[in-house]
Amino acid sequence: MRVHIGYRIGNQFYKLAFPVYRPIYRAFKAYVDRAERHLLARHLTAGSVVVDAGANIGIYSEFLSNCIRPGGVVHSFEPAPDNFARLRAGLANLPNVRLNQLALGDETKESLLYISEDLNVDHRAYPTEGELRETISINTIRLDDYFKTGERVDLIKMDIQGFELHALRGAKRVLTDNPNIKLLLEFWPYGLRQAGVSGEELLAYLTEKGFTAQLVCNSSACKRINTNTSDPASYFSIFARRA
Repeated sequence: MRVHIGYRIGNQFYKLAFPVYRPIYRAFKAYVDRAERHLLARHLTAGSVVVDAGANIGIYSEFLSNCIRPGGVVHSFEPAPDNFARLRAGLANLPNVRLNQLALGDETKESLLYISEDLNVDHRAYPTEGELRETISINTIRLDDYFKTGERVDLIKMDIQGFELHALRGAKRVLTDNPNIKLLLEFWPYGLRQAGVSGEELLAYLTEKGFTAQLVCNSSACKRINTNTSDPASYFSIFARRA
């Protein structure tokens, strides 16, 4: 994955000056994800139950926590030890967030996380072609094993570097239990292919489960969902719901 120089600088702040990094990153995400946040705020209410997969340092979990008070719960998943330590420290005062040092996938098992030296948001649950990465042992869980039968989930938000389809395959029962469940997914064709699937397969899975997907963007000049791009820098968000 090509990493912009700005992200490299940001990652140095993450490592060496985290108290400075966190508020800057929070403001950055609030701006670049303003369309996603507006959409989430419209569809979440007090008492909603939310999954934040790929929670990183907790910026989105904090936002989601505010959207669903009182009575709601955010279940945050972050497997990387450094990120999880910062996630736990940053959200220690939010009683409606459940923190899990776990990855999501289509199997519940011990697995490997492939660590990025360049970017703390680019650790992956699969080997990357042409890259030699350090690996650490982690635990992966299916959402169908995490939630008991009949437990309602209202929204699943995923940003897990191309592993989204694997995680959704591990949530078949969860997706069925609530016909009104919503999904906000990062859609990264390059990463999906690196993970052994394709953008077409992800969209087909959503259709099979009765979802309609739409592109989320900050302007009226949105392009259609492009499943064929091979550009590592091409990614966007999709929102999926049942009619």
